[in-house]
Amino acid sequence: MSVKPTYIDLFAGCGGLSLGLEQAGFSLELAVEKSDMAAETFYHNFIEPITDQDDWKKFSAASSSVEAQAQKGLVVKQLSDVLASKSLLDDLRAKDIDLVAGGPPCQGFSLAGRRNPSDIRNKLPWEFLDFVKAVSPKAVIIENVSGMSQDFKKHDQASPF
Repeated sequence: MSVKPTYIDLFAGCGGLSLGLEQAGFSLELAVEKSDMAAETFYHNFIEPITDQDDWKKFSAASSSVEAQAQKGLVVKQLSDVLASKSLLDDLRAKDIDLVAGGPPCQGFSLAGRRNPSDIRNKLPWEFLDFVKAVSPKAVIIENVSGMSQDFKKHDQASPF
């Protein structure tokens, strides 16, 4: 019997990327999604069906620790909160993760958007890369827009990439 390769899904949303990875034979180790609504859908579809809203609210509450949530397979917090947990990162690194995948928000970079160099979300691809460095997976999939590498011409600023 072969062991399924493991993956971590960052900026997991409702789980579209995870669905494809699961169908390709991967096994979820951890997902991170800060939006409570999207995380609830992810949890219901990939962790276990939610039958009691009070249980979900307790699990996803701000007072619930990153480490406690990670034990269930989903952290409902910002990626920066995960990066602040040295114990969790050490644990994930020790698990020899096969793949870290995700699509950091791209609104600040998108050529179809406002292309605001000050958009706080522009830092999230760097957090993604910090996570990759900390966990050291065998492979990485990062999805984003071509605007990431293009200068913010109307603001006279270079691309941070």
